[in-house]
Amino acid sequence: MALTDPSPECLLLHGFTGCAEDWRTLTGQDRTRLAVDLPGHGRRGDPRGTFRDEIQALLQELPTSIERVVGYSFGGRLALGLIQAAPARFRAATIISAHPGLTDPLLREQRREADRRWIQLLRTQGIDAFVQGWEKLPLFATQGHLSRSVLARQRACRLSQRAEGLASCLERLGLAEMPGTWDDLMRFPGQLRWIVGGEDRKFLRLARQVAERRPTTDLRVLEGVGHNPLLESPDRLTDLL
Repeated sequence: MALTDPSPECLLLHGFTGCAEDWRTLTGQDRTRLAVDLPGHGRRGDPRGTFRDEIQALLQELPTSIERVVGYSFGGRLALGLIQAAPARFRAATIISAHPGLTDPLLREQRREADRRWIQLLRTQGIDAFVQGWEKLPLFATQGHLSRSVLARQRACRLSQRAEGLASCLERLGLAEMPGTWDDLMRFPGQLRWIVGGEDRKFLRLARQVAERRPTTDLRVLEGVGHNPLLESPDRLTDLL
């Protein structure tokens, strides 16, 4: 999908199994913000290259007016990949509930094996079976209080994805395939804001590690919120964005 609008200033990147529409409730029709489908999702084609290859392809498509990037979870990892590849290209980045990358080879291989199981499920049993299993992850347990309509919209988006698209995404762009960005974060010359839910313990710990290593990071913790502030606390997230 070509990114042709020359006017936006901010790029919005959704999470795994999500789509560009995930940002609509936060941004409305604001044309200064550009939300796109990521590789393997929505109307965008499947990833064909490495993590770095896909980052370079995305960079080449961006309108020259883009100077800020916001990414949630998987989209946050791609945002980190963008500022790693072209730190002078962006004056600001906002990372929401994302991992800066694995540094331990053993943890990387363990994650790769876990992703292989999801890939096999997608390719052998299809999208329905995958979504049923994915929604049971402890990572999303805090979403139990959300309204049925909100959860139904999220499920509909997940079920609309292509099994091979998600499988290819995990295979080529999963956390196990992502180069670490910790050192690059320390060198990023732009403004860095990191948003995380207070109930998202693993990612809260990662966020604090980032802030400790890069003291100029603007760390915002949303108390009472889990992994997905877009769904769980859209009003507070909108204020921060």
